[in-house]
Amino acid sequence: MKISYLLLFIAIGLFTLPVFGQFRVKPVEKKQLDPNELSEEAIDRLKNSQTVFFYRADDDLIELRKALEDVWTISDLILIPFSEAGSIDLTGKSFFVIEGLRKVVKQYATVDNSYLFLHLYMSLPDKNGKEFVQSFARLDLFPSEEAMRAMATMSESEIFVYLYGDAEINNWTPGFLRNYFRNINDLLEKGEGKGLYKGIDDVPAIARMANKTLYIPEYALEKRSKMFGLVAGSEDPEKLMKNYPYPHEFKTACQISDAIIAGEDFYYLVYTRSSSEKFFTVFHSTSGEIVFNAYKPMSYNLKSKDLKDVAKAVKKMKKKEG
Repeated sequence: MKISYLLLFIAIGLFTLPVFGQFRVKPVEKKQLDPNELSEEAIDRLKNSQTVFFYRADDDLIELRKALEDVWTISDLILIPFSEAGSIDLTGKSFFVIEGLRKVVKQYATVDNSYLFLHLYMSLPDKNGKEFVQSFARLDLFPSEEAMRAMATMSESEIFVYLYGDAEINNWTPGFLRNYFRNINDLLEKGEGKGLYKGIDDVPAIARMANKTLYIPEYALEKRSKMFGLVAGSEDPEKLMKNYPYPHEFKTACQISDAIIAGEDFYYLVYTRSSSEKFFTVFHSTSGEIVFNAYKPMSYNLKSKDLKDVAKAVKKMKKKEG
């Protein structure tokens, strides 16, 4: 199976479903071997494949390799620049690729709903021997306002090239990708799934956050409009954190990423938004453990009550710890 920029976008786009989440490990393909879980056969084929990760033009290959290769163990990981995508034969290979869905609704006003994600796919034969594209996992991506404005004026093929070029994606950093990949890898290794809407607030390790610093990326302070998802101001940091009494600090996503790669011990929050859906997840920097996860539909920005929910979980598990 040969691919080109345009064909890759169109072919993969055929299997995109409008669902939401920071990441999921479940099948989302057009033809499913099983509607609820990945088959053992599919997992075995993935394990015996080479997994191609097409990296973006601005990615630091050395840093990216350092971030991903020791946490992605389920298969051989190959890092290839997107500029070489057209020359790669994906037959028998699994691959990570950025894709998106854009839905423009025109009624009383024009509403542009955009979804962007990184998908893990592999072409497999169904029970009748016919090839179909199996989805293994999906990670939601959160483009910057500048990227959203730029994509609004582009064709689909231009958007795809832009995403692998100059587009700024808030949660695309080596450190963030490292712990995303670690979690996806571990779930696939165990043959377990993770749904998109599952809340997590009872992990014992979250009690450590009472004395450990929580890093929050500065992009989470952006207040985006409900109609178009564009920046409509900035949240006051003190107001946002007024219900979170534990150590915390705002840093750029790159600073948090560098600290993860350096092996520093802390917790960090990753906030993503897909159209009118938001997710916020708290990871441990070195283990990658998810200690908190929340999904909130029809909610457009990170709010003080969201951090209050995290604080409640810390207090609850601290109390259980004794």
